[in-house]
Amino acid sequence: MAAVEAQAVGYAYGRKRVLDNISFRLEEGGMYCVLGPNGSGKTTLFKILSTIFALQDGEISIAGRSLRDFPTPIRRKIGVLFQNPAVDMKLTVRENLRHHGHLYGLESYDLEKRITKNLEALGIEDRGGDFVENLSGGLRRRVEIAKALLTRPSVLMMDEPTTGLDPAIRAELWSIIAGIRNTRKLSVFFTTHLLEEAEPADEILLLDQGRCVASGPVADLRSSLGKEYVRLGTYQPKKLAARIRREGEIEATAEPASVKVVPVRGSAAPLAIRLWRQYGKEVTSVTLCRPTLEDLFIQKTGRPWSSSPGEI
Repeated sequence: MAAVEAQAVGYAYGRKRVLDNISFRLEEGGMYCVLGPNGSGKTTLFKILSTIFALQDGEISIAGRSLRDFPTPIRRKIGVLFQNPAVDMKLTVRENLRHHGHLYGLESYDLEKRITKNLEALGIEDRGGDFVENLSGGLRRRVEIAKALLTRPSVLMMDEPTTGLDPAIRAELWSIIAGIRNTRKLSVFFTTHLLEEAEPADEILLLDQGRCVASGPVADLRSSLGKEYVRLGTYQPKKLAARIRREGEIEATAEPASVKVVPVRGSAAPLAIRLWRQYGKEVTSVTLCRPTLEDLFIQKTGRPWSSSPGEI
């Protein structure tokens, strides 16, 4: 049984269609990422899965139950971490969790044990009496995760979970989530616009303007793009790309501040050395690259990653 399964999901705000024929499957105990630039429809999809928005088109099942027919029981199966803070800044950490537990009807004795266990798992057992407003952004996010896990959900859903956090805190938070996932055999679904954040997922769905442009394991998606290539930093990418293309046996593509060079034959490493020797006066840097998720997005959409404005 899949932890989450979506088939042909669609959604529209009036005449504006923001999700079109979205399908995916999160296996039990797996980690699934919906990756897309701002404006791709991630938040709308998340709000449907978390029962904030009613399902319009298609079907979704969570823990074997239909989201359309059984939204209330499903809410007990999911822990939800929203993009915007969902804790009361004027309450202490324990008070926030205690209030959440009461909303779900948890008995006081069991609730206190759960609170203590979750705070220990998130490494904030000594901050239970602190007011949330006095915590750093990273610690507040830990409190929200502890809150989301309080009802012992089978699926943890997170919308842009590291928004506003610096890279070191992001890495630390993902390490904690990975540990909890392994310990509790938790299924994890999350959205992000950060390319590197999608890497640990078992599978990703690459979303653009409400449509799936690619899906599958990250390694498979990368391999579909081919072999390693060379990126040359330069102040005149169009001019340099044209010169390199005239050599033949090389694919050279001008980018905003660089040239992407793909060997038709042979490997990229010797090509990088030769290009540096041949065009060194015009080149500011030479980088040997593996195909990335950004490359995949550009190939599928024909435009840079950050070009979609606004979140839907």
